Amino acid sequence: MASSLVFRQLLKHRLPWHPDHPKLKVLLTPFCIKLVRPGKPQPPDTLQFQIPMEMGRQELKIYLEELYNIPVADIRVRIQMGKRARNWQNRMYWKTEDYKVAYVVMRDGQTFNFPDLLTKKEEDKTEVEKMEEQMYEKEVDKQREVTRRGGINTWF
Repeated sequence: MASSLVFRQLLKHRLPWHPDHPKLKVLLTPFCIKLVRPGKPQPPDTLQFQIPMEMGRQELKIYLEELYNIPVADIRVRIQMGKRARNWQNRMYWKTEDYKVAYVVMRDGQTFNFPDLLTKKEEDKTEVEKMEEQMYEKEVDKQREVTRRGGINTWF
């Protein structure tokens, strides 16, 4: 119950009304954060999150420590502008929403590595898959040679 009181104190906007005890009941947080695989290499004790623009550093720290038991040492935040796009036919512009990117450093020497779920191991491949991969690599090499010569065949 203490964590919900702390959340309530740090929130800058109103929460939905609850019929039993509106001042103490906070069942779900009003924020949704997303753990993101970083584009550039980061230290193993650093996590990258996408958080909403309304969320601050202290709210993120309490969110991670109270809900997920992640010990937080430091938080750095930057604002990522949304991408802009244009439809050239009818000259319409649109932009995706801006969001904050938070870099959270864990304390006590804890580390986090993303699991490799989509990569296949070499030992799991069958003989046919290995042969197909070799044939594909040979074809790619042939295409590279042709493009290096400006589209002229090797027999010429």
